[in-house]
Formats: sequence, C-alpha cells, structure tokens
Amino acid sequence: MSPSRSGRADSRFPEEARRALLKDMAQALLSEIGARSVYDHMSRRVSDPELQGLLHLLNRDGERGVARLQEQMRSLGARPRRTSFRRRAMARALTWASYGIGVRSVLRLCAHAEESVSRWYNEYSAFFLAHGDRERARLFRDFSLEKQLRARALGAWISNLRRR
Repeated sequence: MSPSRSGRADSRFPEEARRALLKDMAQALLSEIGARSVYDHMSRRVSDPELQGLLHLLNRDGERGVARLQEQMRSLGARPRRTSFRRRAMARALTWASYGIGVRSVLRLCAHAEESVSRWYNEYSAFFLAHGDRERARLFRDFSLEKQLRARALGAWISNLRRR
C-alpha cells in the first residue's frame, strides 16, 4: 500500500491495534538506526577489507531499510523519528569497546539484533495479513527475510574471525 498522501491513519485497522503496532515499529526503527550507526563505525574500525565491505554494504542497505520503515509508519499516520542521539552514541561506545571485547562480540550482538528485528517484522506481516492488507504483509515478510540474510552474513564472519 502506498503511503497516505494526506498523512492520516489507515482506517482499515482498529485504532488501538494501529497505535500498538506503531509503538512497536518505533522500537524497530530505533534498532535499525542503531544498527546503521554500528555498521558505519565498525566499517572504519576493522582492518579486513572484506569485512569492511560487508559492514559498509550493511550500512548502505540499512539506510534504505530505515527509509522504507519510516515510509510505512507515515502511511499508518505516524511521524517517525529521523535519528537517535542515544543510538549513535551507543554505537560509538560499542565500537570503542570492541578494542577490549573483540570484533566478534560486536558482530554477534549485531547478528542477534538482526534476528530479533526479523521476528518483529514477521509479527507485523502477520498483523497486516490478519487485517486483509496482503501488500504490507508481503512487504514486511520481505523485510524479515532481508534481516535473516544479514544475520547469516554476520554469522559467517563470527564463525571465522579469530577469537580474542
């Protein structure tokens, strides 16, 4: 479903359910913003060119993911945030911590976050399907699959990086 040009909420969904969904989506958006920031900082921290490339790609794809989620939130009547100072600050702190705890630990945290958001997107897909919005259900199912692929890509690096 394309975003509402009027900025009004989609009337197909019960108001209480729509608000709860948007509250959950706001958390997913924060997670997406944080992940982008971690990938951005970590891509400059790691020395392996292939891992740098993956993290740069995840950051760039994350930009599109944030924009798509914001667009969906707007189409449901929300005004999604653009950024989060706390998430960016935590990404910096996590990058600095990686010097002590190791890159693997940070990548593991990122992979777990990708898996969690994937589950959330599956729940959103089920919500939309239950309310007859097949287009949004498919869209969030696709978002979920993308997050699973990202977690797997990170998992390959976690398995193969030397231990600290």
